[in-house]
Amino acid sequence: MDNSTGEEIVRARKDKWVARWFDALMRTYPEESARFFKDTRDPFANPVGATLEKGIRDLFEVVTADTFDNEAAKTALEPMVRVRAIQEMSPSEALGFITEIKAIVKQDAAADSRKSTVAEKARCIVDNADKALLTAFDLYMDCKKRVYHLRARQARDSVRQLLVKKELISELPDIDPELT
Repeated sequence: MDNSTGEEIVRARKDKWVARWFDALMRTYPEESARFFKDTRDPFANPVGATLEKGIRDLFEVVTADTFDNEAAKTALEPMVRVRAIQEMSPSEALGFITEIKAIVKQDAAADSRKSTVAEKARCIVDNADKALLTAFDLYMDCKKRVYHLRARQARDSVRQLLVKKELISELPDIDPELT
């Protein structure tokens, strides 16, 4: 009879699970981009790949913890969500990778002889992954809001500069505080 704890099981499988989770994330990108993100180790030459890889490792610690730490989740997710929020993908495509850890863990749990310990830890990971997804969605919406505000400000400033240049206005109009 094996008396391994859930933490020991996670620790023993961490590298394999993180690698599979990162691969699942990379499948959301075109093949050439994914290969570059995975193979280019220099974080200055590949800031997106480095951000995503570090983010997955940090998020793994959050979802495999016994209790969900929302602040740690935000810290792990924010850089990844920022990258994904400015890319051309839907919210479900941008954040769907978070739920992939559930399938990875469930698949391993089904094949393990220590069913009760692994199943208990798997349930905890599944719950934490769901909570991480909700946290990521909040972060994603904040990022999108900032992007739209930046675009609106840029458009407003371009129009204002054009009107001044064409001498159609000589004074700068009042600015809506929402757009600053």
